[in-house]
Amino acid sequence: MLIIGAFTVTVPGFFLFSYLYLGVFSGVERSDKQNFSAVVYAGEHRGDYNKTGEQVVKTQRLLQSFAMPCEPVLIYFDSAITVGKPYLKSAGGCITEKNIPPHVLTALNRENRIPVKIHIEAGYKFSVYAQTAIALRKVWTEIARVTDSGKEVKYPLVQVVHESGQNDFFIGAVNPESSRPSRP
Repeated sequence: MLIIGAFTVTVPGFFLFSYLYLGVFSGVERSDKQNFSAVVYAGEHRGDYNKTGEQVVKTQRLLQSFAMPCEPVLIYFDSAITVGKPYLKSAGGCITEKNIPPHVLTALNRENRIPVKIHIEAGYKFSVYAQTAIALRKVWTEIARVTDSGKEVKYPLVQVVHESGQNDFFIGAVNPESSRPSRP
């Protein structure tokens, strides 16, 4: 009886945890996005994208020590589908206030937090409520669907992590024929 009782509580509890906290069963909402721009103070990372979050934490702690706001952002410069893990390039950091005091800029530079300017003229926004690594896996599937539909995606892929657990991803995309130079 005890085993059945434990099983009855554990299995639904696991699924509830996976659904509510991790977002394993959440869907991805895709919408067109025009003119996304941001400046992210970030640390560079090479290798597995799941380790880029360490750079976000370092930047966030530094900004918090100066009572500066931080909107966590991860930037993926390569496709994890076509580039091997050791060769992946990414950056993690924060979007913060536009007018950063000089002493904070000095501290950011000293800690190798460089400004990364992002501008996506036209593309997609993917929104998903899930833990960061799970959200990224879900979005790779959606990016594959975009390329299967004939669009050409333009990296970087930018992930903005909100306190609510919502993750917004932005990536440029064009029709392949519009990205080719026209003949004279």
